Amino acid sequence: MEIIRSQPAFCVGIGCSAGGLESVCEFFQQVVEKTGVAYVVIPHLTPEYKSRFGSILSRYTHMPVHRVETDMQMEPDHVYVLIEGKMMTTENGCLKVRQRYATEIINRSIDIFFHSMANAFQENAIGVILSGMGVDGIEGIKAIEDYNGLVMVQDPATTEFNRLPQMAINKDDPHAILPPGDIARFLMRYLGSYQQQELS
Repeated sequence: MEIIRSQPAFCVGIGCSAGGLESVCEFFQQVVEKTGVAYVVIPHLTPEYKSRFGSILSRYTHMPVHRVETDMQMEPDHVYVLIEGKMMTTENGCLKVRQRYATEIINRSIDIFFHSMANAFQENAIGVILSGMGVDGIEGIKAIEDYNGLVMVQDPATTEFNRLPQMAINKDDPHAILPPGDIARFLMRYLGSYQQQELS
C-alpha cells in the first residue's frame, strides 16, 4: 500500500536572476531520482509580461512543473516556479503567494522565500544560489544555516553573471560551490545519505 505524505520532508529553494534559466535547466537535468522533496524556483522576472520560465524548464525534468499563481499545497517530487510580479512564502506545507508591493522597489523575493523556508523546514531546508546579479538571497541563506540547513552555490567561474554567487560565497560559508549539474548530484547524494539514516 502506497503511503502518501501530507507534505515533503525537505524543501529545496533555488534562487537566481540574470542567466538563471540556463543554470536551473542544467541543475534539473541531473535530478534523475525521486527523492520525495519539493523544489521551489525563485527567479527574478520582468513583471510586465508573462514569463515562459516554467514551460521551458518543464522540458528538462520528468517532474511536474507548476507556475504558482495562487496559494498551493506542495507535493513531493514536484517543481514550483514563482511567477512575475509576486512574492511567495511557505507555511505548513503550503506555498503562499501575494502581489509584490509598489514599495518593494528592490526585489527580495529570494530572501523572503528562503527565510520562510528556513522557519518552516528548519534543518530540512535546502538553499541553492545560481547565476545572477545583486544580493537577493544572501540574508536568506544565512537564515537557512542558522537552522543547520544545507546551502549550495554555483561556482562563479561557470556563469557569465557571477555577482550573486560570488557575494553568497563572500558573505557566507556554503557547504558546496559547484557547477549546477554537480550541485544536483551533490544533492542526490545528500538526500540518499539521509534516507539511509532513516532506514537504519
